Amino acid sequence: MLKKLTGIVVLFVFIVFLAFRFDGGKIDLSEEMNIQVHEIEEIPATPALDPYGMAIQFYDDVFEGRIQRNESLYIILSRHGVTPDQIHSIQQQARGIVNLSRMIPGQQYRIYKNDGRASAFVWRNSSTEYTTINWEDGIEISNSSIPVRTSIASVSGTIRSSLANAIQAQGVSNRLVVELANIYAWTIDFYGLRQGDQFKAVYENRHVMDEYIGIGKIKAAEFEHRGNVIRAYYYDNGDQPGYYDAEGNSMRRSMMRVPFEYNPRISSGFSHNRLHPILNQRRPHYGTDYAAPTGTPILAAGDGVVTEAQFRGGNGNIVQIRHNSVYRTAYLHLSRFASGIRPGVRVRQGQVIGYVGQTGLATGPHLCYRLYKNNTPINSVTYDFPPDEGLAQEHMPAFMAEVQRLDELLNSLTEPLENLALN
Repeated sequence: MLKKLTGIVVLFVFIVFLAFRFDGGKIDLSEEMNIQVHEIEEIPATPALDPYGMAIQFYDDVFEGRIQRNESLYIILSRHGVTPDQIHSIQQQARGIVNLSRMIPGQQYRIYKNDGRASAFVWRNSSTEYTTINWEDGIEISNSSIPVRTSIASVSGTIRSSLANAIQAQGVSNRLVVELANIYAWTIDFYGLRQGDQFKAVYENRHVMDEYIGIGKIKAAEFEHRGNVIRAYYYDNGDQPGYYDAEGNSMRRSMMRVPFEYNPRISSGFSHNRLHPILNQRRPHYGTDYAAPTGTPILAAGDGVVTEAQFRGGNGNIVQIRHNSVYRTAYLHLSRFASGIRPGVRVRQGQVIGYVGQTGLATGPHLCYRLYKNNTPINSVTYDFPPDEGLAQEHMPAFMAEVQRLDELLNSLTEPLENLALN
């Protein structure tokens, strides 16, 4: 087709040249010139693609399924007529690209066929990721991402019994409770919430192919606790993404108040004279006991270096972390240590270092969390930790503009609203 078009253009130019050459340099356009173009093929339409980028018009059958218990790639493809040799070649080719042995029951997949013969396979290995395998003309394997669409929603309410109950009552995912607890972990004791405390949040809902996949980032939040109103705003200047108060101070502290993703129940507090439940003697309890199920992940309260990770008598399995020249923390009665946790290893704040247990002198599964300042034990529940570094002055004008916009949304919340406009 390109050759035909090229020939027509050349012919047209040649005719104009002759007219110009033999008419004294003048072209007579008084008579209508009819140029007919024959047999010019139309440009074909772009093939329709399915959500996984496959041109479905080239296949006469697409089978959709979900991975069943004890199913593997071999079993699935064999069922659709793929030979053992071909499956083996696919598995060999996949090495270093994708682990095909990690298929989980419930995950979606598609098989694409022509004339009853399977020639391509798509495995959706997470809510936002998928792997494409095509073996029609040689084996091609690629990993891709599904675009995530976000919408903005909100929730507000008054606490009657707990934050979780207040949010669940409005049909919002419990994940929002965890995210709010993470934002306010250094400023609010969630076990100290009172009836009548109020909260607001503007947050993202995440969707993939019109399927809701969960809560995204909280854009702004407010807690009214014991008469104090504390607002938090998410801001990312490309260097210091995180949550800040209205003055640009970080909501984070140098140390976490509670080394869990969400505050568990305090079963025994910090005391200089506590009756030991097993020894039946009064002695100091220089830590806070958090009751939690065995296996609950325990997080490093701050950046630092592990100085101890071993079994030590009545303390059971213990991890100690030196955070700097001032602070160190200890985590007692662990059921086991997290992978890689040993003396000398550097850890980051929020990293899993072990799991709740009841080793040593313990009446039930719990964590005894201890905080030391200059080697003196202090109460982590009441101690006012210093904040992380706030925003630099050059970022404040842009941040304050964002605060003003988010404040308008928070101020508008009296009942839950959907689809608030952030842009």
